[in-house]
Amino acid sequence: MKLSFEDFEKMEEIDHQYFPDENISPALEAYKWYLADPNSCVVIKEDNVVVAYINILSLKKDVYEKVKNDVLNESEIVMEDMELKKEKYFNFLYFSVIAIDQNHRNVRTLKKLLDTTKSHIKNIIKNCQLIEVMADCSTKEGKKITERMLKLKPYKNTSHGSVIYVAKGKEFIENI
Repeated sequence: MKLSFEDFEKMEEIDHQYFPDENISPALEAYKWYLADPNSCVVIKEDNVVVAYINILSLKKDVYEKVKNDVLNESEIVMEDMELKKEKYFNFLYFSVIAIDQNHRNVRTLKKLLDTTKSHIKNIIKNCQLIEVMADCSTKEGKKITERMLKLKPYKNTSHGSVIYVAKGKEFIENI
């Protein structure tokens, strides 16, 4: 499914339901990520409106390490920080946002989002050497999803009130 800039504006609107402004990537930047790499976003729509989504970024190793070690906040990531070369694609995978519109928070939407995401990931990592996976979780629900469904482990508390979770690539692939 092809996404529009308006879809990303809706995603930013969903972000504002959960996250402080300084932790939110602007819709325009997230849209640039998507244009550079259509694999960077998994979206669930109802009645042609985004109700849930996950951003999955393939980051350059130095940028990945900065996020992992709380030197760089997600909202500071720009398209140039993404690793888009085929031979390095998805070596360092970053789940930057997992969000469901508050009006659509239910088991059915969550299950659909996670099933779609797992299928999506399995397709995009087939020919990649996945070294490590990370997620930055700000909410209790996000932490639960990251631990139970993605099987990532807590790594570090951040200065902006979230928790970084990580898993080695091989372990992540075996668990999904």
